[in-house]
Amino acid sequence: MSSSFTFVTDFDGVWTNPFAELQAVHACVRSELGRLGGLSDEDMLPLYQHFRAEVLAHPERHGWRLDGRLSSYVDEDYFAVPTSIGQYIEEAPCEESKKLRAAVWREWDTVLAFLDNCYHTTCNQFRTEVDHDLTEGAERVLQWLLHEKVQVVFATNAPAEKVIDWFAHHGYGVMDGRTTEPGEYPLRVYGRSGKQWLGETPQVIDFSGRQVDCYRPQYKEILEREHPDLVVGDVLSLDLAQPIALRAEGSPAGPREVGVMHLRHTPDWVLNSIGPGLTQVNHLVAHITALPRIVTKLRGSDPLAAG
Repeated sequence: MSSSFTFVTDFDGVWTNPFAELQAVHACVRSELGRLGGLSDEDMLPLYQHFRAEVLAHPERHGWRLDGRLSSYVDEDYFAVPTSIGQYIEEAPCEESKKLRAAVWREWDTVLAFLDNCYHTTCNQFRTEVDHDLTEGAERVLQWLLHEKVQVVFATNAPAEKVIDWFAHHGYGVMDGRTTEPGEYPLRVYGRSGKQWLGETPQVIDFSGRQVDCYRPQYKEILEREHPDLVVGDVLSLDLAQPIALRAEGSPAGPREVGVMHLRHTPDWVLNSIGPGLTQVNHLVAHITALPRIVTKLRGSDPLAAG
């Protein structure tokens, strides 16, 4: 058997198809905006689509914004679309957004506080209704990784319970990464990993013309604890910028390779960032079932069938 191999991976968007949950968030935001603004569903839907088109037309200005800084961009992170629509309404660049902002302010201090409530309410409800929605092939890939003695570490902004419960449904035990030691169990998770939180001093890498802040202290602490060989995620800014920065500076916590999932919305600037360089993404991962090939090649062992 080959030497120890640690794989750090995001959860939603890698092991799951997140679009059903995202559509539930959109539906909640639209419904609540309509209620607050006194608009029917028929009137609210085209208005919401207009706001969505406006933020996607300028992705470099919209996304997951924290303390005035973009943690991820709306075109790479579709879970940031509702938040970006909230930012658009908060900034009120048109008459319709001004009216909705005033309506939201009657019940909430800010539009983003309203959006946070919609996210948490919807995602909590989704987890009570859907308890094991892994993408097709995920169980087979996990079984292969365990057979190959790969340490699988989930670093996710979802609660740890989501990962633990969904894999428990399929008979796999995932332990909390914060209460166990690296290598102690083959499956571990860091929930609410804080990959979105940026350090006070920006550290930027240019990915095909898009400036990405790569200093994420909470995520960096996880990587320095785990020393991964491979990191895979679906959002370059959130999942891969910090690992790439560690690798570029020669840190032992920097992975040998990183991969980004190829989803239907993956933007060109991410696709153009694929390459062999230290500040590039090494793999465009078409599906979770491509992981055995990547791990086998990176580790240098003989191929084994994934199923």
